Amino acid sequence: MLKQQFISTPVKEVLADDYTLAVIPLAKQCEPFEAGMITTGLEGIAARSASEVWTVSLPTERGQTGNTYWSKTSELICLAHWLSKDECENIEYSTQKAYESVLSVMTEHGFSYPFRFWNYLPAINAGTGDDELYKKFCTGRLKAFENAGLTPASFPAASALGHHSDGAVIYLFASNQVPQHFKNNHQVNAYEYPRQYGVSSPSFARATAVSLNAVNYLFISGTASITGHQTLGENDLEKQLEVTQSNIEHLLTTANPESLSLSTFKVYVRHPDDVAFTRNWLEARYPGVEMLFTIADICRKELLVEIECFCI
Repeated sequence: MLKQQFISTPVKEVLADDYTLAVIPLAKQCEPFEAGMITTGLEGIAARSASEVWTVSLPTERGQTGNTYWSKTSELICLAHWLSKDECENIEYSTQKAYESVLSVMTEHGFSYPFRFWNYLPAINAGTGDDELYKKFCTGRLKAFENAGLTPASFPAASALGHHSDGAVIYLFASNQVPQHFKNNHQVNAYEYPRQYGVSSPSFARATAVSLNAVNYLFISGTASITGHQTLGENDLEKQLEVTQSNIEHLLTTANPESLSLSTFKVYVRHPDDVAFTRNWLEARYPGVEMLFTIADICRKELLVEIECFCI
């Protein structure tokens, strides 16, 4: 069974467990260390924040192929690929090459279907117009998907956030099972955004469902205060939380074929001063959901918060 937890156990101890698929510590580093450990540059709230840990019910095998690190069972694989500070200077090209690498290693190991991506980038909002880093990243990702034969109908759930360190990391989960990808009827499909959002629209689904070893899971992409294709509640944190909640609840109703329940939230907050309000607001409405709060820049400059969900 695939499980996401937020725990304070030392990273080395977590990695020593054969049933750990990946541990993602909150630390201001974005560079490779060893297979199974994914440092993202994202910072936690407290001096000693919990790590995000994904565990599985089968022993994992870990290794490295070129610059791509991986850990796997017979059911799924997690792959991670880092970009250096210098590589991030040409983020479009480097993103394309990184995606092509992880997709190639994925298929070499016999896994055909990516179902969840995470992308953590430095200074995601840097640049203006089409030169914004996030928009260039989107073009590189789309080129890699197109070269791999992935069409919009097979784009998986994803998140893309900015950190305040150097380098970038892309990591993903993939399986042998065909996942189901879903749209949000309250939003324009990300891959069909109008031209104002860049040369290439973001390549992801709003949610992805997958079955692993006869157990069903739902991954809800990073979700924010967007209706149609427009941001709502600029400079209004509570309004943005309300719209984000509405989008999540809509997906739980319309993109949840097995009627799964919310298990965890990973919450990205732009401003540290907004964390306490965000935490109180969410915990009052979702008392049974485990939550991890991080400091991160959202893909649109006017967005203050983004939430991704895991359902089992």
